Amino acid sequence: MRKITQDEVKFKENIDWNKVRLLLKTGVLGAVIIFVGDLLMGWGVKDMSLSGIEGQVSQYLTVSDSRMFWSSLLGLIGVPIACVGHFGIYKLLKPYSQKYAKLYAIGILGFLAFGGAGVHVSSVTSAFFYKYMTAVSPETALATSMKFASYFSLPLYIVLIPCCVIMVYAHIRAVAGGFCPYPRWCWVFSMLVGTLFVSLISILGNYAIVNAIMVGVFSFGNIWMLGGHLLMLDKAKENVNLDH
Repeated sequence: MRKITQDEVKFKENIDWNKVRLLLKTGVLGAVIIFVGDLLMGWGVKDMSLSGIEGQVSQYLTVSDSRMFWSSLLGLIGVPIACVGHFGIYKLLKPYSQKYAKLYAIGILGFLAFGGAGVHVSSVTSAFFYKYMTAVSPETALATSMKFASYFSLPLYIVLIPCCVIMVYAHIRAVAGGFCPYPRWCWVFSMLVGTLFVSLISILGNYAIVNAIMVGVFSFGNIWMLGGHLLMLDKAKENVNLDH
């Protein structure tokens, strides 16, 4: 067992559990909003006669403009709301480890800055661009759209992904290492585990619901993580009381 310091005891006594619970509930709501936006964007069947990337993105050709608009808007709104929940987790990590709490905060800020207005909206924009390029020039649509995405979406992904990796690492390391009030096994409530778990649905084949969920795998991972921490919050509070 890791030795509990006096400073940790002081910080733990100051944890506002009701506030943390509210933050987590708010975060779950935001993650669900993002997930709904992803479902709207991904709902469609792929053209299996097409190969490679063209076949993978063919489902977006049947997505209506209104669905793209709502998907973009829901992601824009949902990401900052979901980040509120992650600040709840941050508040529980901080009394135990300044190191992992700071790393986790870096991930949150990266997610907040580049997730919604950046990656989500630009990804929908790229699909919109591909849809209309296909209508105008099917022969050059894919190449032109990939160039468009590499100029405007890819840079945002390049910045966001390291932030997400840092966030996932800090969370798993903190929980599995006992640097938080949750039981060590609660590291399974990580975004990585939730994302990988739901991605198994892809084996079911080319169906609209499957494709829609696959578009929302990261959003589901977010729901899994925040929802799991909310579910186990009473256990975390109980563990803190036992330390005193």
